[in-house]
Amino acid sequence: MIYLATGPAGEITLPSPVRIRLDRDADAPADGFEGTFPLPAGGGQMTGLTVYDETGNIFFDGIVDEQEEDLTGGTLSLSGRSRAALLLDNEALPQNYVNPSLATVFDRHIRPYGFTRFLGDEKSFTGTLAVTKGMSEWAAAAAFCSRFLKTEPRIANGIFDASGSAPEYEFVFGKSGIRFSSGLARGRYCELYSELYMMDPDGGTYTLSARSDDAAALSVARRRFLSAGTDVSAVLKKAGQSAFTCVLDCPGAVSAPLLSPARITEPPSGFEKSLCVSALRYLLDAEGEHTRITLRRE
Repeated sequence: MIYLATGPAGEITLPSPVRIRLDRDADAPADGFEGTFPLPAGGGQMTGLTVYDETGNIFFDGIVDEQEEDLTGGTLSLSGRSRAALLLDNEALPQNYVNPSLATVFDRHIRPYGFTRFLGDEKSFTGTLAVTKGMSEWAAAAAFCSRFLKTEPRIANGIFDASGSAPEYEFVFGKSGIRFSSGLARGRYCELYSELYMMDPDGGTYTLSARSDDAAALSVARRRFLSAGTDVSAVLKKAGQSAFTCVLDCPGAVSAPLLSPARITEPPSGFEKSLCVSALRYLLDAEGEHTRITLRRE
């Protein structure tokens, strides 16, 4: 891979790293990066970092949060996040939108930070959106997507994606697929809900809105009472995703886009249903490189 750092003095190509860790998570807007390199001569202050893989594609593009130079050990350590971090670090201007659209929200909260494209329904929606004091730019945009588009936005390949669609290519792990040296299937049954009750907006009473088949099969008793207007299906889905995860340690660099469909050729019990890539951790150290893939239910 090629590591290019930028700063007040310009651009510099960093030497081959001693250690690298890259984290991506479907539930986190920004990727995380930590790297240790031999200390380059005349590097100076570094505020940006771009990593290219062997095919010339961008593997990471972000800002440097911390820079440390070991003057006796001769190493440079960089810690940073992808450019989506700018949307988390900046506070949104408090304002009220009437009949908002994705284009308007994008232009005011996302575009000023270097993003030029978005995906999603472009029509104007009837209603109001309040951006309150203390909300980040990301929180403001995500609030619009959640309320009006019924999607969770993400940054993919430098694009603000509010379409709700996922990659189509399926990654297969195990025999005849991507080899993994170790795997851990985890069932957190305490995450499941057996029954969800919704408040009636008129009478103030709660009525049963949904039951979980997974909770029933496992004899899990855990009920919750939800506010009026809560998306019950989304709550059940989120619980199921948290309850069933599988972590696979794969040799080499595996570049699997988040939310890509996935399956295990010989799945453990509870993982026969459709899975997707929910997190990725790439590690490079003295023992070589490997990628830790986390799968969850779609």
